[in-house]
Amino acid sequence: MSTADSAPRAHLFGVSAALVTPFAADGSVDGAAVQAHVADLIARGIDGVTLFGTTVEGASLGATDRAAIFDAVLATGIAPARITVCICATDLESAVAKAGEAFERGITRLLLTPPFYFKGVSDDALFAWISGFVAQTASHSPEIILYHIPQVTMIPLSPALIRRLKDAFPTEIYGVKDSAGDWDNTVQLLPWDDLAIMIGDERLLARAAPLGGAGSISGMANLFPERMAGLVHRAEPDADLDALVEDVITHPVTPMVKALVGRVRGDHGWSRTRLPLEPAATEATDQLAQRCRAMLG
Repeated sequence: MSTADSAPRAHLFGVSAALVTPFAADGSVDGAAVQAHVADLIARGIDGVTLFGTTVEGASLGATDRAAIFDAVLATGIAPARITVCICATDLESAVAKAGEAFERGITRLLLTPPFYFKGVSDDALFAWISGFVAQTASHSPEIILYHIPQVTMIPLSPALIRRLKDAFPTEIYGVKDSAGDWDNTVQLLPWDDLAIMIGDERLLARAAPLGGAGSISGMANLFPERMAGLVHRAEPDADLDALVEDVITHPVTPMVKALVGRVRGDHGWSRTRLPLEPAATEATDQLAQRCRAMLG
């Protein structure tokens, strides 16, 4: 019996690939490449995909880009229920508008980034902002995942704030994506069986699954959906994947993951980034790509 089997979970979100975005030579979204990549992930058993988060360069994508990605992903036939859309905005009007783009396509699961421009804001202020978002989207019955990634936003979501939001909005607040990579924080969240806790740091997944972890929204799932399933569904430790992640995070993560996808798929166009991000260094990418190919067999 696996560790995961011995500890039934109140929620099972599974593995959602935080999609990387391929760009054509003119800087536009390469919709055909997006569609082919998502179709491949579906064929390999991915539970879902997440659009417009950190790995997708969501903060750098405009409305035209987002529409192209929506069209390409939905063209695969994937059910809207398997799609999560990250809402990355600093003003409430834009956040609600971006949610509307998802709702009009039948997508109701949202990954909500806190407003991140002004630092040092209070939990009360964050509670008020998120409450406003819930109030303006509640008619669409959203499933909102709170996005805790303080190393990027510099706006942490404290366990006390998360608990307060869930108690205030028990239907709309579905879960948390904990991408801080801080096990001490994660273990405070896992006992709350009324929240789906998604782990963003792949190195923590095998520990989190038997304690109630619901799954992962993962950039590495672009490369290894099968191995990620082992971590999430069966709590199988994966030392090779852990070691690879340790090395990937010594570089700017999004450019490196994109470049590795490009090497594996044989299309270096995936290495293109949207400014202000810059492409990953070629030598480092080549070294890590060799390990990826070996892991893929």
